Amino acid sequence: MAALGLRRYVARRAAYTVGLLLIVIAFNFFLFQILPYVVSCGSTFKICFENFYLPEGVMRGNVTAYYDHLRQVISTAYGLDQPMYVRFGLYFIDMLTFQFGYHVGGTNGPVLTTIAIKTPFTLLLLGSATIAAFIIGIGIGVLAAAKRGKILDVSSLGVLLFLNSLPVFFLGSMLELVQVVTSNTFYKSYGAATFLKTGLPYYAGVLEALFLPFITLTIATIGGVFLTQRAVMIDTVAEDYVLMARAKGLPERTVLYKHAFRNAVLPIFTAFVLAIGFILSGAVITETVFNWPGLGLAIFQAIVQTDYPMEQAMFFIISIMVLIATFSADVLYGVLDPRVSSG
Repeated sequence: MAALGLRRYVARRAAYTVGLLLIVIAFNFFLFQILPYVVSCGSTFKICFENFYLPEGVMRGNVTAYYDHLRQVISTAYGLDQPMYVRFGLYFIDMLTFQFGYHVGGTNGPVLTTIAIKTPFTLLLLGSATIAAFIIGIGIGVLAAAKRGKILDVSSLGVLLFLNSLPVFFLGSMLELVQVVTSNTFYKSYGAATFLKTGLPYYAGVLEALFLPFITLTIATIGGVFLTQRAVMIDTVAEDYVLMARAKGLPERTVLYKHAFRNAVLPIFTAFVLAIGFILSGAVITETVFNWPGLGLAIFQAIVQTDYPMEQAMFFIISIMVLIATFSADVLYGVLDPRVSSG
């Protein structure tokens, strides 16, 4: 019966996730079809849409015969001469097959190629910073809960609350200033640190450019992880089975890590899964401040250049990541906590 209840629970969550995905796809379609018309007033919808979805190497406003031919090709590809439901069908297939079209504005080439090139940089920066923040935040949170009300707890709570309240762009700027004051050197972005370098010097340049944004993101993330772990541990150490373990005379380290922490790990693990889902949404500011060549910087550049194909693709990818992370967290709760799946 328990297995049947879990299967039903997973099936319900899967159906709910698929429904949300369809809503996201529909919203994404109408949003990025309406935006070009709103931004470029004074012409018909068809003309406005074509002007903002031209392929690579074509300047907007060019009225040559070749340009007119490309306008016809674009019109056919996007179904602009077809009813709305036909355009939506073409868009739906393109999204599911990751055919995101071509850049407009200052960047050339297929959108999917840009995403493939920049994804490793974002994974390197945000992946390493997220893992480091969770390891440090969990460790400090467990110790602070064990020493509740004492100097360690009060000081760590105050410092991490303060750091957590700082905007990421401000924190990054302050760390750059600290580097200038302490080492009398300016921060080198990825381009400057790896310029004309190959082999080991290239990787050394990558690490040099990675260090400051890594520290910034780690510090900015630790506070939330610490607060979650501390709150969960405070509730857990007050449970009867923890009090019984202490009454048996077990060492405090054993009580904390083999009894309390093992039962308090589910919420923080769920928070980690959700953090992975929202990882791209947190990349924009940090990568822009440090000019790190990842997807966050690409999103910012797409906004500046009104690169609608890139914006549409990233909106879709971020939505998918959030939906997958939420679904994974729900399934995890259902597997580890029978009360959820049986409810």
